Amino acid sequence: MNSKATHSSLKGIAEEYANSVWNGKEIGIIDKLIDQDVLIHSLLGDFNGIIAMKEVVQAWLKAFPDLHVDNEIIIGEDDLVSIQWRANGTHNGEFKGRKPTGKLVAYSGVSVYRIKDGKIVEYWAYLDMQHLLSQIE
Repeated sequence: MNSKATHSSLKGIAEEYANSVWNGKEIGIIDKLIDQDVLIHSLLGDFNGIIAMKEVVQAWLKAFPDLHVDNEIIIGEDDLVSIQWRANGTHNGEFKGRKPTGKLVAYSGVSVYRIKDGKIVEYWAYLDMQHLLSQIE
């Protein structure tokens, strides 16, 4: 892949997903942008399939219903897009066995998307989970 326009469109898919899901709470966008057999590598575990993707997203949004993510750096290379982001929200739902605390959290991380034929086929999420958990203890 050597087309600047193609890299732009791949970045657009990843950015649309990130903004729509995390900031817009639009779970339905998953059906549009995620492949049925997506591979997910998340700090909640490794999963496969669009239903698992929805469950992972819903777990985060249940724990942090006002979650807001700001994309800071977006890089596209071949079929991969990486987004460095910063997030904040309020811990108002159970998360990793911890009852809601009502505490504000702020953390940052990187998401990597593999995109094929206009769909996200593989997804990685990286963040310092210990830093996040220390804010809700």
